[in-house]
Amino acid sequence: MPTTRRTHVCRIQNHSQVMDALDRHGWSASKLWNVALYHSRQVWNETGEIHEEDELKDELKTHSKYDGLHSQSSQ
Repeated sequence: MPTTRRTHVCRIQNHSQVMDALDRHGWSASKLWNVALYHSRQVWNETGEIHEEDELKDELKTHSKYDGLHSQSSQ
């Protein structure tokens, strides 16, 4: 499956207004990353297989930090 990667460079000019939201967003994303990594390792250790993307997404959608992310970020 082909992968598309996009990089956007921007300059935040209202840092004081968005700082807290960006911090919360980054914190939620890092927690979900850790949950995904832990879950994937558990499945690998139990079955020797790697989860399909859909299965991992379904697992992450039940995590409380998933709701803290913007819809495009949680995809």
